[in-house]
Amino acid sequence: MHTWEPSLRGIQRRQRLYAVLHHGRGRLGRLFNAMLALLIVVSVALIPLEWIDGFEGFLAAIHVIEACIVGVFTLEYCLRIYCAPRRWKYIFSFWGIVDLLSIAPFYAGVFGTEYVRVLRLVRFLKLGEVEPSGQSDEGRSLERGIGLLPGEEIAFVATKHPLVLLLGCLPCVVSVTAAFSAFIATEGNVIGIAIGVALLLFAFLLFWRTWLDYSYDVIYITNLRLVFQNRHLLGRSVNQVGYGSITNVKPQYAGIFSYLLRYGTLIVDTAAEHPGQIGMTMVRNHEKAAHAIMRMMGAHGHIGSMSID
Repeated sequence: MHTWEPSLRGIQRRQRLYAVLHHGRGRLGRLFNAMLALLIVVSVALIPLEWIDGFEGFLAAIHVIEACIVGVFTLEYCLRIYCAPRRWKYIFSFWGIVDLLSIAPFYAGVFGTEYVRVLRLVRFLKLGEVEPSGQSDEGRSLERGIGLLPGEEIAFVATKHPLVLLLGCLPCVVSVTAAFSAFIATEGNVIGIAIGVALLLFAFLLFWRTWLDYSYDVIYITNLRLVFQNRHLLGRSVNQVGYGSITNVKPQYAGIFSYLLRYGTLIVDTAAEHPGQIGMTMVRNHEKAAHAIMRMMGAHGHIGSMSID
């Protein structure tokens, strides 16, 4: 009994840590994902500074910031290995290799060249690991934010594709790079500080808008209704649709790239004049979501149609 209890506590600790790191569960998981995404943006934004003429005198400070960020990424990588149910499977998985390459260039760069350190750009791919909060919280998010009906259960949660987060963070990276450039180029005078702070605030607003769009724009497919939730800087909008009013479900691909990455637009036509048509763009596995809606319509005895473009 003495040997079993510590082992059980260890398993439960690993399971809780796995839920936080790999699925972003709970408040701690949401905070971790947001902080991770911010660190990725800052770390990638620092890379161009090392190749700009005249910035050599500030490389030591940049390397200190880089070392701190790598320390966080290294701890994250070790904890992901520790809590993974199958550790070797995670290590040799796509995301495991991305996590390793995100920190390896720093240690290799001690003895390597600037061309080795440029591999740090792979960190941007780590954004693909971030799970949307609407997906990780599932029913808790719907119950807390909108309210579940008696006997209501969630069958499927349609979320945005990680490409939304990657593309949305690109302007943030450019803005952060420009902010650091302003600080350094003006040698910290009042005008340079003002410009840099303004650019950092602009980058944060861009990031927060992208974060809300990716993490909280979801479609809850329940056994009783569809709930479209859209979060933005000043609040959110919610549309609820009963299965009896749905006339057509249209999952659409935007092109070959959309088809290869398995995302697209999900449009739901309704019999009502307003809104009449509700949709969400860049939905991950939008065809699965469409099939889930059709199954629920069938369970309610309603016959609709689905057209795939």
